[in-house]
This record gives sequence, structure tokens and C-alpha cells, in this order.
Amino acid sequence: MKSKKKKSKISISGIVNQYGGDKKYCYPLSILISSFSGIVAVIPYYFVWKIAMELITSDQVNIRLIKTYALWIFISQVIGILTGLLSQAFSHLLAFRVEKNIRKRAVSHLMKLPIGYFENEDSGRIRRKIDDNASKTHSFIAHIMPDMASAVVVPILMIVLILVVDIKLGIICLLGIAFAMASMSMMMGPKTKKLMEEYMTTSENLGISGVEFIRGMPVVKVFNQTIESFQKFYSVIMDYDEKAKFFVNYCKLPMTLYTLALYLPTILIGPITIILINGADQPLKLLTDSILYIIISMNLHSSLMRLAILSESRNQFAVTMQKLDTIFDLDPIKEFDYDKKDESGIVFDQVTYTYTGKDTPALSNISIHFEKNKTYALVGESGSGKSTLLNLIGRFYDIDKGQIRLNGVNIKSIKESELMSKLAIVFQENKLLKMTLRENICMGRDYSDAEITSAIEASSCQNILARMDNGLDTIIGQKGTYISGGEAQRISIARAFLKDAPILLLDEATAFADPENENKILKSLEKLKANRTTIMIAHRLNSIKNVDEIIVMKKGQILDKGKHDYLIDNCAYYKDLYKNYSKSIEWRV
Repeated sequence: MKSKKKKSKISISGIVNQYGGDKKYCYPLSILISSFSGIVAVIPYYFVWKIAMELITSDQVNIRLIKTYALWIFISQVIGILTGLLSQAFSHLLAFRVEKNIRKRAVSHLMKLPIGYFENEDSGRIRRKIDDNASKTHSFIAHIMPDMASAVVVPILMIVLILVVDIKLGIICLLGIAFAMASMSMMMGPKTKKLMEEYMTTSENLGISGVEFIRGMPVVKVFNQTIESFQKFYSVIMDYDEKAKFFVNYCKLPMTLYTLALYLPTILIGPITIILINGADQPLKLLTDSILYIIISMNLHSSLMRLAILSESRNQFAVTMQKLDTIFDLDPIKEFDYDKKDESGIVFDQVTYTYTGKDTPALSNISIHFEKNKTYALVGESGSGKSTLLNLIGRFYDIDKGQIRLNGVNIKSIKESELMSKLAIVFQENKLLKMTLRENICMGRDYSDAEITSAIEASSCQNILARMDNGLDTIIGQKGTYISGGEAQRISIARAFLKDAPILLLDEATAFADPENENKILKSLEKLKANRTTIMIAHRLNSIKNVDEIIVMKKGQILDKGKHDYLIDNCAYYKDLYKNYSKSIEWRV
């Protein structure tokens, strides 16, 4: 499946404008209030210094003045807490709205993608891309975004305060910070971002493979497999281990230099003060300024470390949005205008299709006419293109060359909902949702109990309904109510009876049927095929002798077509297929 070109640099404001909806106003409010909270947070340090000056340098301590300074410390702390909470409130309102709109857009976009995308993509991976990354976006906007504003403001004001109090100490502090920022820039470059993306991808793969391993545990135990023999999971663990270690080792040196640059001036301030105090004009003021420097620098270190961590979170946020864009950038189904031709049925006109990432076409220059109300069977070895041909009728994928027309209309000019309304599809593997039996059969449409019961009888599902404690209202997958593969296939046939579409596509509909029920299903399918254009994939060649036409496929091309007897006499490949099948069913245990 093709994707659009990747977008340029991801910005927080761009994400807010795109997904913030009616809560976009919360973004500037949260940033401004958080910045103000950061300003207020520095005020207590100034008054602590004033109190220290009064206590150390004054000949007579002014208690009233100290109380005033203490009151200002209390007021500024209260204001800082309240404004911080208010900023968080606005950021959370925005975060919930952004997360909600991302999920809505993702689901809406998935609904517009070709069905083939879901055939090829792991459902767990799709869910994780949407759920996990939408949640990470929420966490970033709700917590990291407002913290970043104050994390920038607080260090700047602290540096200004140190420079105002003592410019020499301020310069020492600035030199340490400059070296620290240079070290941090080593961790913020494109290579770090790429390593972070690789690490997050391997982490995601580890989670998915872990779930698969747990689900496959019965097989592992039965065959006494070790974890090393479970190659996929083991290789994913090793890949995660390699990427995590490489990422940590890459950041180790710059992080060490960054930490050292921040703490070294604070460590040295004591010896420097001792050296300078003897020759100072105002030794007590120098002592007081040094105390302020130590207090501020220790908090400055934590603020700058916090800023480094938040900056890393910003990189993670960018990677998160890129992962979401891998879904949003997928091309949805498009509709085109084509001239209608005077014909009926389904026509493949020189159709060629190649799967994404493959060099060899799955179908090559296919031309065939499926006439209305006739039954066709597709036969051939695995990989011959049978399922691909069937899927292209439903526009699971868009073809590379040629046209597929339905009653003279190119399927690319038919709305997906309209095209799907004309098709009833019974896949080889059918998935049931954790809903009631009624909902699984009706699939969102309204049918009476009589219609549903009739479809159940026609599809030989009576025994399934009979063992349901709550009848049609029994929830599949709850309280031990489970459906086998063969039963799921019969429920899918019941859906097809209810849908009553003019075209029926069958992908080996008896694949999971036991011998006892196979004849029942075949009889049900005979009823279902009446007055419909039916195209089926058949592996049980004894069941297709009476179809209107058998189409023999090999390596993506139509080798021959005709009735069973004709093909036996004229198509050596079909004759061999039938001979081998006949031998296989003669075996007895």
C-alpha cells in the first residue's frame, strides 16, 4: 500500500491546531500560566537571600523586615502552586481533546483504507499504533508541555538573579551551563532521534511478540520447545537488547559531561569563596552571595536536568506522531470517473497486480468474463493467484494495470459501500466479534428473529444455536461460549444468506467443516448460489464437477477454463490436480 510523502518537522502548535478542536485556546493559556508559575517560583530565592543578608551583614537585625520577606516567600509559593495547578488543568483539557480527536481520525481513516490493508497488517500492531501512541500524546500534552515552559523560564531567571547578586559568580555559573548545553546538544541531534525511533520500534515489537509467544505457549509446552527455539520472540528480545544498549552507550558520555558541567561550579564554589574572602572588600556579603549561589545552583542543576529529560520527551513525542502518521499517510480508497460499458456480470480486462514489496506479479494480464447468475470455480496450486483474483473483485487492493468492471462500471468509480452491498463474501478464515450471536450474524443490520432463524437453518447452524444458553443473545467468548473454526464459517454463511447480495465470493467455504457437516454446508451453499453470480476457490475438486465453468490458474495466469470433463480431456495440469486430489481422499486412517 502506498503512502503519501512524510510531513516536515512536527510542532506542538501544529498538532494542537490539527487535533485541539474547541480546546485549542488551552494551549497558550497553559503555556503562559506555567511560565508565570515559573517566574513566581524564583521569587522565594531572592527573599531568602535578602533574609540571609539581613541576618549576616546587618549590625542590628530588623525582625519586622525578615517577617515581611517570609510573608512574600509564603505568598509566592501559594501563587506558584495555584498557577501550576491551573496550568495543568488547561493542559489536561487540551490533552483529552487531542487524544480523542486522534483516535477519531485514526478510526475514520482506517474505515477508508482498502480491506487488503487489514489482511496484511497485524491487528495488534494497528491497535498499538493508535491506542498506545494516542495515550503517549495525551501524556506529553497534559504533563510535559506545561512543564517545559516553566523548565525554560526558571533556569533563565535563576541565572539572571545570580548575575544581579554577583556578576563573578554568575559568569562561573554561565560557563558551567554553556558547557552543559554543548554536551546536551550532542544528545539532541538527528542521530539520537533516529536511535530513539529504533529503540521505540523494537520496544513495540517486543510487546507484540510477547503476546504472540504467550498465546502460543500450549504449542511450546506440547512440543517441549525452549525459548531459543521460538526464533521470532528470541530474535526480537535480542534486537531490543542490542538497540537499548547501543542507545544507552551512545548517550553515556554526553550525559556524564552534562552532569559534570552542571555540578562542578557548585563543588568549586566553597574553595573559591575561601580563597577570595580574605581579600574581599565585603567578606560577609561575599559569604552571603556564595550561600545564595549554592542554594540556587543546586536547584538550577535539577531544573536543567529536568529540561534535558523533557527535551528527550519532546523527541519521543515526535517519534510518536511519526508512528501515527504511518497510518494517516496511507492512501485511502479513491473514486474515479470511467465511462460505462454495455455489458453485464464481472469483467477482468487485462488486469495485472503486484503486492507491495514483491517483484513478481500475483496476477498477470488476466482477462475473463464472469457472467451473471453463473457459478465459477477457481482451482490451482497455492500461490497461483486465486485468492488475489477474488480479493480484487471486492477492491481489497487497487490494480496496477487494466480494469475490473461490474455490470459495465469500473469498480474504481463505485463507492465502497455500494460495492460491498453487492457482494457476500465467505472467507476461509472468519473472525467473530465478542458480541451476541445475533449481532455477529446481522453485523449492524436490522433483521427479524424469523429471518435470522431462517438463515441459521439454511446454513446448518441449528446445533450452534441449540447449545447457546441465551439463544441469539448469547455473547460469543463469554462464560465458556466459544465457536470452532467450522462453526464460525457456517455463521459467515448465515450472514451471506441474510445479506442476499447478487454476487457471492467463496474462499473454500468447507475448509473447516467436519465430514458430518460438509454435505449440509454444500447443500446450504447450493441454495445460497441460486440466482447469484458465484465465484469460489475450490481445493476439494470433487465438489465442483457441476459448476458452469472451472478456471485453472497457475503462477498468476489463467491456464485454461471450461467444464470438468473438458478440462480432464484437454488440460494436463488440471488432470494432474484432480488425479492427485483423488488419491489423497482415498487414504484411510
